[in-house]
Amino acid sequence: MSKRAAMLIAGMSAATITCAPIFADDTTEILNGQVNLDAAITVVTTGETDQADAVSQSAIGAANALTVDVVERHDIQSDQTFSGSVDARAETRAMIVDGAAVTTASAMGNSASVINDDGMDAAIGQTALDGSTVNATARLEVGSYAISSVTSATASANAFQGTTYGSDTNLALRQDSGADVTADSYVLAPDAGLGYAATVLGAANGNSAQLEGYHNSPSQIVDVDQDNRGAVTARARTDAGGTAISQTVVSSANGNSVWMQNEYGYAHIQGEQDNDGAVTAESEILVGNFDADVLSVSAEGVGNSAIISNIGADAFMGLDQTNNAAVIARSNLDGDAGGSALVSATAFGNAATTYVCSECPVTAWGNTNQTNNAAVSSIVTGRMNTGGVLSGTATAIGNSATYQTVNPLSGN
Repeated sequence: MSKRAAMLIAGMSAATITCAPIFADDTTEILNGQVNLDAAITVVTTGETDQADAVSQSAIGAANALTVDVVERHDIQSDQTFSGSVDARAETRAMIVDGAAVTTASAMGNSASVINDDGMDAAIGQTALDGSTVNATARLEVGSYAISSVTSATASANAFQGTTYGSDTNLALRQDSGADVTADSYVLAPDAGLGYAATVLGAANGNSAQLEGYHNSPSQIVDVDQDNRGAVTARARTDAGGTAISQTVVSSANGNSVWMQNEYGYAHIQGEQDNDGAVTAESEILVGNFDADVLSVSAEGVGNSAIISNIGADAFMGLDQTNNAAVIARSNLDGDAGGSALVSATAFGNAATTYVCSECPVTAWGNTNQTNNAAVSSIVTGRMNTGGVLSGTATAIGNSATYQTVNPLSGN
């Protein structure tokens, strides 16, 4: 779905504001308030076929959603509060798919998306009350074969996405969640094959912020306060008679996450992240013979995660991160005769990473404090009867702070 596409979500409370230059100037102010208590949002899509050239099933559910897409500079204030449940489920059942089988489910308690061409001053608040649940499930069943497939489940109690194409962005973001969040993604093909390429993704977040800046040298200053108390669980699994030539199974779970990617403007993140909810990421492939196929199984769990990637200008990371809950990442492979299998699991209590350009006259600045008070575990298991390569890597770190230069020609 395009970042500029409006979301069509059944049963949600939504506010969508789109302003063209004729209606807007630099004094325009957008005020948004949304409260959805005891919500019961259920979205289900199911498709079944004996044979098809391609299949696609998508389920999107949210309790509160705000979308802003503006050209001129705006002041924005938004407060969203949610309690209850959001459940999004997408399922595809097919005997034969001669092309792509795409099955996606996305569930959000509070969602806000802001796109601006000339910067903004914004104060965004999102609250998912204790006892709430947010669940996304994507399931693909194949009887004979699918030439390619993407099966994805993503879930967040609070989610903010901001994209700016120029000028200065000043954002104060407050996210608080006591909701339990689960994302489950499955491919079940015990007697079938998965063709050329198959991807299975399960991603769950308590609080999530994604910030991007491109084109006209935007500068971004973000003050973030994220507090998660709910359990966050992501699972991704494939059970197949034969996997794809390229098979990827990924699970990712974060209590709190903030990520900024910027180009040729100052990038700055400051504030606090506090996680008190258990974080679990689990990935698995069960397969028969997989010939010369390349299989990748990975799981990543993080209590608090912060990333800045900035090309062409200075960057500053200034966060206090505290993790008080167990973090577990677990990956498993069980196969017969095959090609290459790469199995990995990574777990962090707190992780803060800053990337800047190695070919630019820039500096990565930092003032980060990290405290981990809980168990952090990474578990990898792998078995195949015969094959080319079986590689396993398990990493568990309580606190991690990284400052790194990267070549801009290799990407951001």
